[in-house]
Amino acid sequence: MSKVYVSGALTDVENPIKTKGFYEKIGLVCEEVGLQAYVPHLHTDPVNNPDITPREVFDKDKHQVSISDLVIAYLGSLSFGVGMELAYAENNQIPIILLYEAGKQISRFPRGIPTVIAEIKFHDYEDGLNQLKNVLLKWKQ
Repeated sequence: MSKVYVSGALTDVENPIKTKGFYEKIGLVCEEVGLQAYVPHLHTDPVNNPDITPREVFDKDKHQVSISDLVIAYLGSLSFGVGMELAYAENNQIPIILLYEAGKQISRFPRGIPTVIAEIKFHDYEDGLNQLKNVLLKWKQ
């Protein structure tokens, strides 16, 4: 079963509960199409797991990216961690799917990563999840 790493900002996000819920729904869409999803905050959330050291988070998340077959990254909130995860994915030739709200200004750097296989611009979370499901079904073939 292919492994998917779900990347998204966790620190200093506008609506953390809603945002984390979106990441979890991305994971559920992956599971629906037969992929194994790793959603980092379910393991190393800064709020729920404050005892996990920064080094432990770095080691665990970097390892999870490196063993993934695909990275899905939400770029709607700025995050140093997401940028680093994308760099590790690119360095390991791991395909990447980017998603963010239509109309948001997103840096060209992550959008230009050679291993990006899809860039999903959505109007609301449901739209984003529907588009993602279609992309995942095509990727899986």
